[in-house]
This record gives sequence, structure tokens and C-alpha cells, in this order.
Amino acid sequence: MPSPVDQPPAPYGRLLFALCFAGVVAGAMPAVVVPVLPNISQQLNVSVSTANWSVTAGLLMSAVTVPVFGRLADLRGGRRVLLWCLAVLTAGAVLSALAPSIWLLMLGRTLQGATGAVFPLAITVLYREVSGERRTSAMALMSGTLAVGGGLGPVIAGVLNRVEPDYRVLFWLCAALGTVSLLLVVLFVPRREAAVGTGRVDVTGATLLGTALVLVMLPLSQGTAWGWTSAPVVAMAVGAVVTFRLFLRAENRHRDPLLDTELLRRRPIMIANLVSALVGAAMYLSSLVLSHLVRSAPESSGYGFGASALTTASVYLLPCAVAAVLAAPVGGRLVVRFGSRATLVVSGLTGIVGFAVLALAHDRPRQVVASSFTIGVMVSLGYAALPALLAQFVPPSRVGMANSANALTRWVGGAAGSSLVAAVLAAFTPEGGGTPRESALVVLAATGAVMAAAVVLLARFGLSVPGAAGAPGRRGSGGGRH
Repeated sequence: MPSPVDQPPAPYGRLLFALCFAGVVAGAMPAVVVPVLPNISQQLNVSVSTANWSVTAGLLMSAVTVPVFGRLADLRGGRRVLLWCLAVLTAGAVLSALAPSIWLLMLGRTLQGATGAVFPLAITVLYREVSGERRTSAMALMSGTLAVGGGLGPVIAGVLNRVEPDYRVLFWLCAALGTVSLLLVVLFVPRREAAVGTGRVDVTGATLLGTALVLVMLPLSQGTAWGWTSAPVVAMAVGAVVTFRLFLRAENRHRDPLLDTELLRRRPIMIANLVSALVGAAMYLSSLVLSHLVRSAPESSGYGFGASALTTASVYLLPCAVAAVLAAPVGGRLVVRFGSRATLVVSGLTGIVGFAVLALAHDRPRQVVASSFTIGVMVSLGYAALPALLAQFVPPSRVGMANSANALTRWVGGAAGSSLVAAVLAAFTPEGGGTPRESALVVLAATGAVMAAAVVLLARFGLSVPGAAGAPGRRGSGGGRH
């Protein structure tokens, strides 16, 4: 049998198509259920707050499984673990479609949370199968699929819900997309031993980290409903700190840790993870603020357009996905020519403009559409630069782990951004109830601009180290075949 290095390279176009399709599916899964939550509530005879747990369950699963699957990719090869994730995702969609109760539906949505690991696994495969400028462009294009899926998911769900109110049809569609993605990976991603790491998965570390992440993500997703100073939230916050400290102590002593804490403490890696959290928070914040803005009835709130759920997704949120499609290849060219740091600076500056427009001029539809498009460019460019930045400083044996840690910070940032929106809207709601005041949207948009400015500052000054702005792949670029 020929060795992996003797095997011919995979056809580049087919490989990239299969992985990008998986990225779009992964990007769509977390939010695709949001438009049908009222239908789930009605058809399963549960409250809307209970139905909301179908969203929370997937987020928790993503946070817990991402670092484990990332480590497995280093040990078993990215293709094999990617297939596992897609199989679990598809099984979860089928279970959600067949579920006769909210509890089985939540179990299905929990299994669908495996999609959180799809993107870092696809990036790991690209890193090992493609080299040079092609690798940089491919990773940038792959990164844009997250925003594409996140934008298209609610639109497809809204259109489908208008045609067929039964929410189960949506999950059958998710199962079909998962199956197609699984087949594409089987057919077009080469089957070879791509693992470059040694050792085994740290079960103790995985358990401690998973527990800590649940204790972080659960209050972030439910804090507004429970109360930020309530006993459960405070207890979970304390438990998260204690558990995370135990995790760090265990990892420092383990000969084969789940997360290489020494590597993650390096300045460029820390900056990359912080930027990922900021971009993730900005993406979720903009989506929620835009949705609240355009759906608010001007007669009662004094602002907004009274748009339907379908109009909100197809007119005001879709431009973000379109921007991601257009900006992803541009981001790849920027990274190749000017480096990751310069691309992040452009991303942050674009975000400042987009959020400033949203804060200062949001009384006409075209202003909101322009803001949505501009923020989409920010998110796409930011995600395009991050994998290439990590590739400069991470050895081949830790690529899966580093990209998974980066994806994990994006999930945490997104949850924090969502919680911030809920908390600010609640704080600006009149005591007697009703619609939050318009000033809440201004505060949130200004916060998004601050996040974008932080990306600029971190990229411009935090990454001012030798090689940080150079072409990616200078360090740890082994394993490419093209």
C-alpha cells in the first residue's frame, strides 16, 4: 500500500466544494430552528420558553464537543472525525423530525450540536491537503461559509414555514442536507492516514472542560430569563471558575493534554482567540438587533418597519449572507497579499462603519440593508484571516486543537453577544412592559462598533510581532500536497 505522501493529491475543486458545503450546513444548523419555535410550541403543546431549550441544547453540545473532536482530528485524521460529526448531525435531524415530545426533540437538537465541530475539522483537512497560496485562499473561502449558512438558514426556514407550517419538514430538510454533505465528504475528501499527533484523548480533561463550558454557556443563554443575580446563575459562575481551574491544573500535569495550554497562552494565539470571540459576538449581536429593529411596529414603538419574520430574514438579514459570499474570496486574496493582520484591520474598520450606520441612521430600509451588508463583510473578512493566522504559529500536530479552540471562543462570544442583547433590551423596557426604547438599539449598535474597534486595535498592536503580518504558512506548514 502506498504511503500517504505517495498518494496523488485530491482534486482541489471537488475537495473544496465538499468542505464548503459542509461549512454551509454547519453554519445554518444553530439558528435554523429559530423561525419555527412558535410552531414547535404550538404543535408539541409547550411554552415558547420551553421550546427555546431546543436552541440552548445545541449550543451546549457544540461547546462541549468542539475541543474533543479537534483533538480526535489530530489523532485520527480530520476526514474520519468529520464523517462522525456529519453522521451524528444527520441522526439528530432525523430524531428531531420524528420526536413526539419536546424532550426527544431536545435530544435530537443536542445531537445536531455536533455541527459546531464541522468548521474546525474542515479547516484541519484543508490545512493538511492543500499548501501555499491555495491553502490560504481555500481557508478564507471556507471561513465565509459560516456566515453564508447563518444567513441562509433562517431564510430557508422562513420560506419553508410559509409553505408548510409543520416544523418537522424543516428537520427532514436538515437530515437531507446532512446526508448529502456526508456523501460529498466520502466521495471527494481523500481517504488516507492524515493524523500527525500521537497519544490519546484526555478523558479527565474533556470531562472537566465540558462541565466548565456548560456552567458558562447555560447562564449566558438563560441568564436574562433566570435573572443575572439569581442563585442558579451565581452558583454556576462560581462552579465554572472552580472547574476551569481544576481543568488547567489537570492539563498542566497531563503528558498528553486535551488543550495545549502552553501553546494557547502564546500571544498570537490568544489574540486570535480573542478576536474570534469579538467577531462571533458582533455577528450574533447584529443579527438580533437588526431583527428586533425591523420587526418592531412603528405605531407602538416609534421605530421599526413592522416586518414579518419572512421579510426580516429575506430582506434585512440575507444581505449579510450575500456579503459573506462576496467577501470570502476577497479575504483570501487580502491575506495572501497583505497578511492576516492587515485583513483583520480591514475587517474591524468595516465593522465600525456598519455598526455606526446602524446606530445613527436606521429609520429607512436601505440604511438597515446597507448596515447588514457591511457587517457581513466584517464577519467574513475576520473569519477569513483567523485560520491563516493560526497556521503561522501552530505546529501540524496541533492544528485540529488550535482551530477547535478558536471555534470554541467564537461560540462563547456568540452566546455572550446574544445575552448582552437580551439584557440591554430588558433594561430599556418600560416598567409596565411593552417594546424596548429605541435608545437600547443605539447602545447595542455602539457596543458593536466598540467590538469592531477592539479588533482593529488587537490586530494592529497586539499582533505586532515578527512574522505576524507575513504570508501564512511559514510555520508549521507541512502536510500540504498541492
